[in-house]
Amino acid sequence: MNSVAPGFTETEAAVRLIERLAAEAGTDTTTARQGLMNSLGGIPLGRPNRPDEVAELVAFLASDRASSITGSEYVIDGGNIPTV
Repeated sequence: MNSVAPGFTETEAAVRLIERLAAEAGTDTTTARQGLMNSLGGIPLGRPNRPDEVAELVAFLASDRASSITGSEYVIDGGNIPTV
């Protein structure tokens, strides 16, 4: 069994949160998004995940092409959690 651990992913709900944060702060969504990413410790990639990126990883792991991959956790977070 494998697992997928996505970081901040810009889903429709996340977009609404960013819009609300921007409105509350009187700023734009780009600034609010960056503030949210900073509050999470930063994302070296410079942007949140896109839902399709997470979905593609899940689809790959569920496919026959990954049939020999077992017992692994895949962190997909744009580098938010430093790993070696």
